[in-house]
Amino acid sequence: MSVLRQRLERLTDHAGLQWGAVALAWLVSALTFQLRPIMPIDETRYLSIAWEMWHSGQWWVAHMNGVPYADKPPLLFWLINLGWGVFGVNDWWPRLIMPLASLLGLFQLRRIALNLGYEARTARMALLVLMSMLMWWLYSATLMFDILLTTCLLGAVAALTGHGAPRRRAIGVTPWLALALLAKGPAILLSWLPILISLPLWRERPGRSTPLFWLATGAAIIVLLAWALSSAWVGGEAYAGNLLWHQSVDRLEQVADHARPFWWYLPVLPVLLLPWSLWLPALKLWRRHSPATPRRASRLLWCWTLVPLVLFSLVSGKQAHYLMPILPPLALLIADILTRSAPAQRRTLKVPAIALFATGALTLVVKMVGNAQLAAMFSLKGVWLLWGLATVAAVVQLKTTAAATVLALLTTTAMATMLTIMLAPLWPRMDTRQPAQLLSRIEQQGQPVVWYGRDYQASFQFAGRLTTALQTLDAHPTDLCRWRQQHPAGWVIGDSRQLPALYMPALAHRFPWRARTLLVMPVSALQIATPLFLCLDPL
Repeated sequence: MSVLRQRLERLTDHAGLQWGAVALAWLVSALTFQLRPIMPIDETRYLSIAWEMWHSGQWWVAHMNGVPYADKPPLLFWLINLGWGVFGVNDWWPRLIMPLASLLGLFQLRRIALNLGYEARTARMALLVLMSMLMWWLYSATLMFDILLTTCLLGAVAALTGHGAPRRRAIGVTPWLALALLAKGPAILLSWLPILISLPLWRERPGRSTPLFWLATGAAIIVLLAWALSSAWVGGEAYAGNLLWHQSVDRLEQVADHARPFWWYLPVLPVLLLPWSLWLPALKLWRRHSPATPRRASRLLWCWTLVPLVLFSLVSGKQAHYLMPILPPLALLIADILTRSAPAQRRTLKVPAIALFATGALTLVVKMVGNAQLAAMFSLKGVWLLWGLATVAAVVQLKTTAAATVLALLTTTAMATMLTIMLAPLWPRMDTRQPAQLLSRIEQQGQPVVWYGRDYQASFQFAGRLTTALQTLDAHPTDLCRWRQQHPAGWVIGDSRQLPALYMPALAHRFPWRARTLLVMPVSALQIATPLFLCLDPL
């Protein structure tokens, strides 16, 4: 047994296998993105915005369902359109953007680690830790802004921590920081400014180069302002107010979306750090500084982590993925702890094993005793595999870095199992292609379509390649009745909980839609002569 353990340790502690584990985690994440549908509401919305930019040719002001969209800057939409310009309109290129950004972010983190004086094995372990973190792994396979934003921030930090002349480093900071600002707006300054302000605490040599980096920061902000002010002028007064005021000032107030209490991130952060938050050797961040670890590096990483965490906590609007920029420094801190642990000390993975077993057990309980609608969204096919992984984790007893490699591989396999096997019944309910294709045929026939319900998020524009905006109505029967009188040959789309219950079933097209049923039907199928609609025919 000891001989087998020694061989396993040599294998899993080998640099080649650790690079392979990083590559495998990234590849599996990218493949799962290709295998599942584009998810409503966020992914379909962003893809539809890019599609409207493509077919309208309006590159400066994004539109969602024909209305100027001010919630996000344009970098992601530009990248999608750039790929479409090369490869044609498709859905595989948008699915590749975040995996490629994630891969670039990993190599930027390695540059930072080496710039700060960490050993190559610590830099390599940091990549393994980051790529196997639940938050990073999942969002590497999601069409959202946070991986792209964090990668641009990492590029700016890599330039800032470099060993070249200050002027050259400052020139390197500007484009990366400008891209970060164009990815998600000025919120990235909550992460960047603590790094820059703390520069005297962690820079390698004393000097007077700090003003150069402030000038670089100012230049990046000017790039954002150049886009924002010009697009506000093009987009009109309402768009300008939304872009320049609501998306910045209002988000600091209680009126912001996702308003949550100050302490909300404290219980969320351990979840984002899974599986490493379940493994005590990875959490001993309080351990004394090692002579082999550059003290300036620790100062930078803690300033990069703690100050933004406090600042994000002070902002009213909170979402878990807002903390993405602090995951890379935490990954490097964890990697440093793991690589300087006692070489002879062996570690177990019992707590992660319990978590894997509990995940499978919870799925089993939901399937057996949960309500039918919820149970239908899960498959038990992956439970046995999860329990097998839990068994492997329970019996592992290896040196720290070898055990960390095994933990990363187990985590990657577990997450892929859950997404591709256990959640497989859920994916058809998230697929917008069939209803979108029906809407496309209706559009080609020249018939108007109205979305009946609250807050339509352009879920079908790209999937159906629609070139006409859907009309929208709030969920009020009187409005629908009047729209029918104005468009007797029109169609209505909405979910089964909001559309009136009185319609001719034979004329309605029904599609699985998230936790509900999506209905698409001609308005003539609605039996609106009943008093329910409080709508009189015009005289």
